[in-house]
Formats: sequence, structure tokens, C-alpha cells
Amino acid sequence: MKRIALISTFCDTQIKLDTLKQNIIKVKEIGLDIMVISPLHIPKDITDLCDYYFQTKDNPLLEWPVRCYTHWYKHIHSSEKILYIHRGLKDYSWAALYQFKKLSQLALSFDYDMFYHMIYDLVIDEVIEKEMGENNSIIHPRRNPKNPNDIWETNLTFMPLDRELMVKIEKEIKLKEYLRTNGVAEGEVMKWKEKFNIPISEHYVKDSIFYWDDYDFFNYQIFSEFKIFLSKNIETEIWLGGKDNPIADFSPINIRIVFHGFIDTIGEIKIRINGVEYIETPKPFEYIEFTISSQEITELIFEYKGKIVDYTKDYSRIMRNLVYYDYDKKTVDENDN
Repeated sequence: MKRIALISTFCDTQIKLDTLKQNIIKVKEIGLDIMVISPLHIPKDITDLCDYYFQTKDNPLLEWPVRCYTHWYKHIHSSEKILYIHRGLKDYSWAALYQFKKLSQLALSFDYDMFYHMIYDLVIDEVIEKEMGENNSIIHPRRNPKNPNDIWETNLTFMPLDRELMVKIEKEIKLKEYLRTNGVAEGEVMKWKEKFNIPISEHYVKDSIFYWDDYDFFNYQIFSEFKIFLSKNIETEIWLGGKDNPIADFSPINIRIVFHGFIDTIGEIKIRINGVEYIETPKPFEYIEFTISSQEITELIFEYKGKIVDYTKDYSRIMRNLVYYDYDKKTVDENDN
């Protein structure tokens, strides 16, 4: 049996490159050939370890309105006033599936029998090492190394496939299909599992580098004394009042700013938007709304305690953020009665 490891990568730091190199050396010691794909340059001392190395300009991250990841947070002032903030970020699941597809297409052009798809930072433990010498097609669940209770039933971190099955799966990976369904890589793998009756291992795989480690999604880090979150959206339908009998409403296009990460007050802050200066005294987790379209911001400057920060360019990069108040209709009705 001819075997090859197919390694997906996005190594934009030295620690990621070091991790990739260590894993390539380990997989070579197990006896597998190596194929690596990368949208970024990888140093020669690493590529020389590979049997095949492909560098591509393609890294198809999806953006709103096509698709984005949404991270959300709520702050409960009372049952009648619940602040929700939504942060939209680029969707990288399709980029992961795209690398999986390209690696499959390339590897299938050679005469290998078993293919071991893996992410560059896979933790190769004794179970994984053993499976790299076996001929079993299998899907692994994944446990978040930062939170043991956070479990994915399927994922792309490590997946051995025989030639027949990989031919079938490669044909399943289509952007149109990805956008039509749940829009996460784990969901696509679950569809393969169900369609082709692929067994799921009892062994959880791990990756050694967590992409969002210690990342604060709800702070644009403009000042160190407090946190700031900014809305940016077209008029967007939202549902209020709780999940039982939600009521449709709209979040307006106006820019809303939330200050938080402090107690009581930070004093006054100057905000200049499109040539107009405002002086505000923010309260924690209460938004300030300006009657200016968030889609037409040409100037956004903050001044606090003599420090001036021009955030105009950074704001232009924001895709889609929502800020709005909700309420718990059930609790409010009970209190009224």
C-alpha cells in the first residue's frame, strides 16, 4: 500500500512554521510521503522535507454578504433591557474545504492507495500514529484543547481515506453546496459521514494551536482604559422578545457605539464623525446611537485624555456588526401580571 499525508496549512507565524516542520518530520518517520499546500510562502528548509509542495495564491475567505462567522455576546441590564452585540468575521471554513479539495485532486493524480488528510498542527499521539499505518477510512471527533467540554462530532483535523472514498468526497466539495447548507466545515464532514456511511472514531483529535486564543471579539482596542465595540450594518431584521413568540423588528443602519470594560464612568470622550464633533459620557454596556449611516462613515476619530486615535481606515474594514437591545417577553409579562 502506498500512503501519503496531505497537509493543509496557513502558517503566518514562526510558531506555526515550527509546528508544521515538527509534524512533517514525525510523519516521515512513520513512513508516509508528504504533500503540503499553502497560500503563503514556506521556507526551503521545510519544503525540502516534502515529497510534494504546492504554493497557491488562493485563500478563499468568504465575506458578508456571501457568508461570515458571527460571534455574539449579551449583557443583561434587566429582563426589559438586554444588550446584544454581534461581531462578523471572515468565514475560513470554505478555505479549509478548498485546500482539502485541491490536495485530494492533486494526490489522486498519483498512484497512492491511502490518503491521510491532516491540519498542520495536528497533535500526533499514539492512536494517530497507529492509524497512519492502517488502511481504515475514518472520521474523528475533535475536542477543543482550551475547553474540554467543547466538542465537535466531526472535523477536518485528521481524516484517513482510501482512494475510492476520496474520489467520492472530492466531488462533494462545492461552494454552492456549502453556501446552501449550514456553512461550517464540520457540517460538510457530517454530510459525507451520512452519505457514505463513514465510521466515527471514539478517539478525539486535537490541534496544538487555537486560532482565536485569547482574542477579544468585542473590543477594537482603541484605548487601554476601556473597551469599544462599533456597529456597522444595513437595516437588518432582528427578532425580539425571546424564542417562544419572537417579534420582528429592525436594527437601523445608524452607527452605534458601545463602551464597556469599566465600572460606572470613564468621564468624557470626544468622537468626531464625518466632520461633526460629539462629546459623550458613556455608561457601561449602553450604546450611543448617532443619526449617521454606518455605511457612509468617511471620518471616525476618538479623543480621550489628550490621546487622539483616527479609526477611519480600521472602521472601513469592518464587515457586519450589530448592536441592539432585546427583552425577555416571558419574564416581562409575568412581572406585569
